[in-house]
Amino acid sequence: MTNLTGSKLGKYELTERLGQGGIAEVYKAFQPGVERFVASKVLHGHLANSGDFVARFQREARAIGRLHHPNIVRVIDFDKEADVHYMIMDYIQGGTLATYLKDRIILPVEEALQISAQLADALAYAHERGMIHRDIKPTNVMFTDDTCAQAVLTDFGLARLCDSADAKLTMTGAMVGTPTYMSPEAVQGEVCDERTDIYSLGVVLYEMVTGKTPYVANTPYSMMMKQANEPLPSPRTLNPALPIEIELLLLKALAKDPPDRYQTAAELAGAIQQVLTTLAGGQAPQTMARSSSPVETKPLPKTRASSPAVTKPLPKPRTPNYWLPLALAIGGVLLVAFLTIFLLI
Repeated sequence: MTNLTGSKLGKYELTERLGQGGIAEVYKAFQPGVERFVASKVLHGHLANSGDFVARFQREARAIGRLHHPNIVRVIDFDKEADVHYMIMDYIQGGTLATYLKDRIILPVEEALQISAQLADALAYAHERGMIHRDIKPTNVMFTDDTCAQAVLTDFGLARLCDSADAKLTMTGAMVGTPTYMSPEAVQGEVCDERTDIYSLGVVLYEMVTGKTPYVANTPYSMMMKQANEPLPSPRTLNPALPIEIELLLLKALAKDPPDRYQTAAELAGAIQQVLTTLAGGQAPQTMARSSSPVETKPLPKTRASSPAVTKPLPKPRTPNYWLPLALAIGGVLLVAFLTIFLLI
């Protein structure tokens, strides 16, 4: 498609091409009336050949425009200039999750869970309103600013639009490179529901905490075969430091059969919050702070054994009385002498 930088679509002045894909190109545009920058998503011309596709795209654009969630990009306008169909969205200044991961490889567990929780909450909001994304991947997740604290899901609902025969034929070529994040039922061409988004978000979380996607292949076809048939590699084989709670969460989110997964995005969001709570409780920072403080030493209570002994004066020894025994002895001698004389007379 010809680079439209410098041209106008309606009242929007295209100033810079931000990116392109198999479906559309995205431009940074200026809206003079309110003097702000917006993002303009311009559909490739060959997709406009199907009247059914254009009608469905317009209906979906209107539906997405009714979504108001802090983690979903907002659609401001939808229009047509000549044969060019375009959608106007909020301009997001931060980079994509794909770029963020490229710089960091593996994210801290808490950060990865926080991002996933935001995206799961956004999906729950959209699913309740009948919208399925079906193309969740790091390039479709952006951050509102350089702090990377708030994630925003972009390109919402675009893959869902390809239901007509002509659009499906075109999308087969357009989807090359994205099977890595597709659910097994999606790569096999089966009917997809909300649980396909749950699987794709599980792949994104897997990549954030291990540094790799679950399956690696040289061609899209071999990737699709692995997605459909091979068991999920254990996340802890790639990152042994990964808490068991996250591995269990990923094993359920990435189950091959949809009935074995989390059944709703709200359920997945709740499970992520539970893991965050469990991990935060396991760290016990307050307890660690207390244990690292100096130990207060208290004097031991005095015991009887350790108290000084009370010294008492010893009693004075009594002087022996010798006169009584001597008197008795003399008396006895005199008595014996008297009896002897008496008997002799």
